[in-house]
Amino acid sequence: MPETSIPGAIRGPVYVDSTDLLLLESYPVQVRLQVSGTLPTPCHALKWEVSGPDSEGRIDVELFSLASPELACIQVLEPFETSIPLGSFESGSFTVFLNGERIGEIEL
Repeated sequence: MPETSIPGAIRGPVYVDSTDLLLLESYPVQVRLQVSGTLPTPCHALKWEVSGPDSEGRIDVELFSLASPELACIQVLEPFETSIPLGSFESGSFTVFLNGERIGEIEL
């Protein structure tokens, strides 16, 4: 997981264009969330937090950006593509949520 704090940074949005759940051929199976989209500016850093799975198999991913309010930055969208590790699992049924929105299910 990337560092989620930048001294004095403010939290900003992330604009998600597409998501895909990837199951890597390993044992236990490694699950990753592939996300592409844009950041508000090139000065925003992409960050995430993953929690779960909980007792109901819910995996929550919070995707956001951080930027220093003191930086002067060109106001253009910055494209990104990233792969977020969700964990390794031997078996189970899981539902993945990104920023509160259900994006898919995993059956192992």
